[in-house]
Amino acid sequence: MNHFRPRTCQWIFLFLILCLLLPISALQAADFFEQGNQAYMRKDYRAAITYYLQAAKKQGFSASLLYNLGNSYARSGKIGPAILAYEQALLLAPTNPDLHANIESIRKANGLYQPNQPWWRRVTTVLGADQWLLLSGISFVFFSSSLLLLVFVRTSWVIKTLKTVAVITLVSTLLALPLALLGYRHWHDGVVLTSTRLKISPFAEAASTGAIQEGRIVTPVKTYKDFVLVRDINGRKGWLSTRELGMIGRLDTGKPAS
Repeated sequence: MNHFRPRTCQWIFLFLILCLLLPISALQAADFFEQGNQAYMRKDYRAAITYYLQAAKKQGFSASLLYNLGNSYARSGKIGPAILAYEQALLLAPTNPDLHANIESIRKANGLYQPNQPWWRRVTTVLGADQWLLLSGISFVFFSSSLLLLVFVRTSWVIKTLKTVAVITLVSTLLALPLALLGYRHWHDGVVLTSTRLKISPFAEAASTGAIQEGRIVTPVKTYKDFVLVRDINGRKGWLSTRELGMIGRLDTGKPAS
């Protein structure tokens, strides 16, 4: 006669507990999100931010949560965290027109004008990096399939069609892949969370090289302890404290900062 071992019973008990806790966690996250929405409607933006971040701790950031979080930061006058939240939301919903409209509006309202970008940089924003990569992959599959079929077919019009498909998909692959890589590079950029001053060296007492406005997009170059050497869009370099910088690609509860 078989009997359950005590250790087997323990594993079954733990499994049942997890099955009960996971739905509870999901309900709590949804509840925090809804409380955040209600606080936003009451114009209690500080409370809304707190609820949205609590929802994120339960189930992570989503495009809608980051969008609402960005709106709350913007209404609170926290321009840097607002732009960071919008930029992070665009990673998850790159074609969302409301996100694009809000981030352009807040930049315009706060004098965060961006210089004219080259055509290839503007094209990268049409789709997200993942979508460009997917397009490149699908195009490459069609290109490879067309070449393979050319080995077996003998009908002239089919050969002509396959050659046309091969050329089109090869061009699509070669265009989409670099755009995907450029999109992924933006994930490593950061947003200045509060108006501050760039330092000439990675020390708190270091002299300043000039002011930098919150909401500016910068590219990290290297790190040293609690400081990051960054380069802004005009090529100016300086050191910032890690507390003053929010990384766009970090979709975790540590950023955006409250």
